[in-house]
Amino acid sequence: MDKQVDISIVTPVFNSVRWIELCVQSVRHALQGRNYEHILVDGRSTDGTLDYLNQQKDIRLIPGPDKGMYDALNKGMAAARGRILGHLNADEQYDRGGLAHALQKLDQTGADAVFGPTLMLDEHLNFLYLFNQITVPRPIDADWHMPVQTCSFLFRRPIWERCPYPAEYRVVGDHVWFRRQMKLGLKLVSIRNPIGLFTWHGDDIAKRLGPHKENALADVNRKSLPMRLAKLRFRLRKLAWGGCLPPLQLSYEIITEQKTGTRRSIVLPRLGL
Repeated sequence: MDKQVDISIVTPVFNSVRWIELCVQSVRHALQGRNYEHILVDGRSTDGTLDYLNQQKDIRLIPGPDKGMYDALNKGMAAARGRILGHLNADEQYDRGGLAHALQKLDQTGADAVFGPTLMLDEHLNFLYLFNQITVPRPIDADWHMPVQTCSFLFRRPIWERCPYPAEYRVVGDHVWFRRQMKLGLKLVSIRNPIGLFTWHGDDIAKRLGPHKENALADVNRKSLPMRLAKLRFRLRKLAWGGCLPPLQLSYEIITEQKTGTRRSIVLPRLGL
């Protein structure tokens, strides 16, 4: 049996040569000194992504083909040896301090999963806004929106084992999966430090696939009274938790093409809706 590690990060990747080196370096930097593994599941890239990955000796590469991102994630999670799992896309990064805080909180509380705010960046890695997700949702809250960002969400291995990702979806499977997990009962905790860095750019998976008809909430009447009350209650709780107030100063680390672990600071950062 393979030796277990503490943390497994799974990255589905396909033709992401522009971003993949930053992602790999970010995981190295964020988890340096820890017992971790970075698993990359490639869907038969043809743009040089595989050439780069084949040169990296400290990653675990699972070659394709696959049936899409969520099938790739299931392959990676099945191969993972970590007691804690994370899903980081090829164009995303971790903040070292936020990730360390999240792992500490998970161990201290014994929760099933931990989440936190996400830094939103443009394609040049400039700060756009802080997605200040700190309010712990109820199951009904996943019926009208996605309460967490996957790059800022870590969970224990049994959570995936009881309910793998729905591989029949191409774009919204993460929301469907999270809804199912909430219905099964998910003990969640949050932190106030940003964990993940999400990049908005013109070549992300949703734009590559083009128009789609996938709907994570096809069974929900979002205009019904229970949904409206759920939204109101969540927003009041968010207000009470301080989720509508920006931190006085936001400090984070980012990997750029020029430098590893560049620290940036922003006074009164803009918040996303």
